[in-house]
Amino acid sequence: MRGYLMMLFMAGFLFSLGGVHAGSLRIAWNGKSDYVIITPDIEKPAVVYASQELQEFLRRITGATLPIVPESQAEGKPAFALGLCKRAQNAGLVEASENLKEDGVLIKTQGRDIFLIGQNERGHIYSVYVFLEKYLGVRFLAWDCTVVPECRKLELPEIDYSYSPPFMYRETLYWNSFPKEIAVRQRLNGPWTKCDESVGEKIDFFPYVHSFSQLIPEKEYFEKHPEYFGLQKGKRVAGAVHAQLCLTNPDVLKIATEKVLKWIEEHPETPIFDVSQNDGNGPCECENCMKIVNEEGTQHGPILRFVNAIADEVAKKYPEKWISTLAYAYSTKPPALTKPRPNVIIRLCHAGCYFHGFETCGLNANFATYIDQWSQLTHRIFIWHYATNFAHYLAPNQNLNGLAKDIKFYGSRAVNGVMVQGNYQGPGGELAELRQYLASQLMWDPSQNPAVIREDFCKGYYGNSAKYVMQFLEVMDRQSEKKDIHAFGSSDPLKTVSPEFVEESLGILAQARKAADTEMMRNRIDKLTLPFWYMKLISPAKYHLLQEDAYALLDKVKKIIRKNKITHIREGEPNAAGWLSEMEMMYSPNPPDVAFNFMQIHRAERENCVTWRIAEVERGGEKIPTIFQHPDAQHDADATYKIDLPNLQAGEKYVLEFGAVITNRTKNGVRFAILVNDKEIWNETKTVFLSPDQGGSKSAADSVLPGNNPFSDHRLDISSYAGKSITLTLRVNALGNDEYDWANWIEPKIIRVK
Repeated sequence: MRGYLMMLFMAGFLFSLGGVHAGSLRIAWNGKSDYVIITPDIEKPAVVYASQELQEFLRRITGATLPIVPESQAEGKPAFALGLCKRAQNAGLVEASENLKEDGVLIKTQGRDIFLIGQNERGHIYSVYVFLEKYLGVRFLAWDCTVVPECRKLELPEIDYSYSPPFMYRETLYWNSFPKEIAVRQRLNGPWTKCDESVGEKIDFFPYVHSFSQLIPEKEYFEKHPEYFGLQKGKRVAGAVHAQLCLTNPDVLKIATEKVLKWIEEHPETPIFDVSQNDGNGPCECENCMKIVNEEGTQHGPILRFVNAIADEVAKKYPEKWISTLAYAYSTKPPALTKPRPNVIIRLCHAGCYFHGFETCGLNANFATYIDQWSQLTHRIFIWHYATNFAHYLAPNQNLNGLAKDIKFYGSRAVNGVMVQGNYQGPGGELAELRQYLASQLMWDPSQNPAVIREDFCKGYYGNSAKYVMQFLEVMDRQSEKKDIHAFGSSDPLKTVSPEFVEESLGILAQARKAADTEMMRNRIDKLTLPFWYMKLISPAKYHLLQEDAYALLDKVKKIIRKNKITHIREGEPNAAGWLSEMEMMYSPNPPDVAFNFMQIHRAERENCVTWRIAEVERGGEKIPTIFQHPDAQHDADATYKIDLPNLQAGEKYVLEFGAVITNRTKNGVRFAILVNDKEIWNETKTVFLSPDQGGSKSAADSVLPGNNPFSDHRLDISSYAGKSITLTLRVNALGNDEYDWANWIEPKIIRVK
């Protein structure tokens, strides 16, 4: 490890560490230094923070502790001069710093002094980190890994470097990118970071996004003024998801404008205020709104005219504030006539395949076109880029090449802000540390070579195992190059992760673990291996996991999840513990009286099941396991098991025991059915659902239908199939409308009774 770091350190310099060059600066030797770190006499928190960081890293590199002194006490001493101190002013560097753009940095030697200056308070800190990276070989790889080479004889060449990042807003929504210590070191400045005044603040939004429901709350306005809300198929619809506002209603504009002005009064420190569509779809279809849609050729027409009107009023009173709005889902296409006002930011949301990049994947063609079209309308475009599988945070996601290509693409257009959304809800997602580092480096400087960034990371983060990790990443890259495999925000990894990919990766990572020489390194390799073990557990048949090996593998997975405090398997409430319970149910041995356990859901062959997973419902104060089966709107959703039923002894019988319940506000009911050998033996259509106070979804209605029990329990005698091989199908049908058809089978099993 030490040998690699020294090679990295030496290779990255423009000078030799061993000898003195003409014009070079002798900084430290044998733990001693003539240098001090000076700050302006009138200190600001960010410069204080920067000086302390510089002092600490120079101490770790050289062994010398440079004093931090106010500039008035440092006359005649060579110095690292931070911020716009008088020495920087006397050196004529104020004008040079003023030419920098947002968060830009200036690093310059003059005489014996080294000046570290930023365009703003954040920039002063960033100048220190850029200096440490670029000239001293430090690497801020992850929250748990900083590479700091040692050099007891440190000399610097003459330096004249200035740089401004193309993206003023840079954010990675990974859990471990939020603490200010790592966020500021990786030059991340978005709202989810914990960056405060001590590190130059951050670029904040209020609200963060999807604000229509806050501008015109349903509870406050819908009953008396349904006309404020979007018309869908002749009906006014309200809500925070799949429901929007009527943006041509003048009262809606008036109320929303007043609300935004009030937000600005209440949050004077916030630079950007969000006026954006709710999540999902549901744009207004009224005559006035559709007239604008037709004029502009896009659903963004009514949105942008509405947002511009609010932005005009904000500009009159608060010219320094910005209004942001989404171009998302149904509204990514830019309007033909209307341009965003100068104080409007378009937050354009990533659409298309993760794996291939905009310029190589046909599924991304429209999005690339929309970026170019928006670039002709405005130079204030922030990108919301999806980088994780929200339904499977732990599954392999072969998007490293695609992510790098896309950030570089953004850098070549009129984009000046990028947020890469990862598994933001908890630590430990697939390749989270590498993807965070790769994204943060490219957002700072898209001209960098992604392969070099990746190699830097692997050698620093994985040590002796690095060569195997890079070999594994090459395998992943080859998978991502397959043109017939695409992935989106909540893709089914069974369609994108082949058994061959799993086995080859596991083989390489086993070698990586053998090479790991510390428990920390072994744990890091285990985290790389976890996604492939995850795939085996969720689909043992496809990935060749034998039933007799499954429980031991599950035990390994449990230990890794708990050791790394992984809380989320997918987006939503904390669900890792629940998923582990599901796996326990799937792989634990059955009790003696259970002839077949349907909770082993991996044994089912599925067709038209939008969702098929183990869940829980509450009944009588007790949480009980279920199989959650969601149909599509047009077909029977079938889950079919192949079952061998042994012969019965005298006096015995087989009973199929199960319950059924719906846990959300179904529109027209769900038909449950059970088939044996394709012949229906039972059915029930349920319209009564479990309300929130009974343990159902929070989005369900306040009560169930009067006098009805949402649960139903059943026992079917199937003894006639004893001694036979059968197929048994659990079927649900949406009856033409699948909205909130959250069908649950309660602990279905075949028991042998006397």
